Amino acid sequence: MKNPFAIPVTQDNASANALMAAPAASAACTGALVCDVQAPSDTNHTTDYPRTVIRGESPIEERNKSQAALTDWLNISFPFRPENNNPKDFFIAFSEATSCVFGGMTDQERGLHGWKHSFKFDHGCVIFAYGGQNNSAFLSLSGEGCAFISNWQSFASYLENKLHARITRWDGAVDDFLGNHSVDHAVELYKSGGFKQGGRNPKPRQHGNWITADDLGRTFEVGNRKNGKLIRIYEKGKQLGAPSSPWVRWEVEFHAKDRVIPFDVLLHPGEYVAGAYPCMSWVSGRALRIHTVKEQDRITYERSVQVASTAYGALFNVMLQREGSAERVVERLKRQAIPKRLAFTDYFLRTQGDTDEF
Repeated sequence: MKNPFAIPVTQDNASANALMAAPAASAACTGALVCDVQAPSDTNHTTDYPRTVIRGESPIEERNKSQAALTDWLNISFPFRPENNNPKDFFIAFSEATSCVFGGMTDQERGLHGWKHSFKFDHGCVIFAYGGQNNSAFLSLSGEGCAFISNWQSFASYLENKLHARITRWDGAVDDFLGNHSVDHAVELYKSGGFKQGGRNPKPRQHGNWITADDLGRTFEVGNRKNGKLIRIYEKGKQLGAPSSPWVRWEVEFHAKDRVIPFDVLLHPGEYVAGAYPCMSWVSGRALRIHTVKEQDRITYERSVQVASTAYGALFNVMLQREGSAERVVERLKRQAIPKRLAFTDYFLRTQGDTDEF
């Protein structure tokens, strides 16, 4: 990798193929992860009296539920005038605020969602974009990116007080590894009005095979992104490739349409997930990111081994006979690379260990 800031990035050359490496204190970069980034909702939408997303919890209950969920997606927008700001300055400040965990930042040489210039960090599927959009910039952290934030108190303060940002999308996720609150349970809650908050019941949608059971998993969705709030309940374990896994994820998604999403959601995600719908009052306890990542890694690894066995198991058997030892077979087949499906969890577990954001 090139030396730090070997190719300065300014307004004039921001569209050039520039790679900004993380400061020396950061971990060595292992290549950017590929991901999809969803556009922030209603960036230019304003109302006279936007409502504020509320916790929906009593003070007695708040302490028990304050860490029951994980922030699993975060989009923000913030003022960014090219004549006064440049990507290099943002990169330095952002890297300092996040302890350089995301590595370098690479110019993608294209726009994104209306912004003229976009950049991608080496780790965590973190995207930064600027140019146009009423002199604003855009920062997106996927679930992978959110996993690397070790101090949400400090990070929230940086976003709110240094960048003067506003949250345009926030996802809060609750993982039920035992499947006690299943997709079928969510359907029954919907039928009994558990997702109703005045007026009519929000419209539901189903994805996956609901007629005959299969190994791919089902999703039950309530609400509409266009209205600023929805919830997805899906069979996460099956989605990752474990047919017998009971793991179910409940994921609430807020957008800044006719509502203000306070930075407090980053500090007490469980309270806001629990307050999203009447039927979410069961959300309680302590959510540990490391537990989620380890379970995802375990399922993905076992699924990858199963696929490799099916596709190449017979070949391995023949190679073992011809090569004479497992060591020779391994030597001929191994590559200095990590499968894409394991790239995030492997890197996270190697660099973060058993630490967690709480």
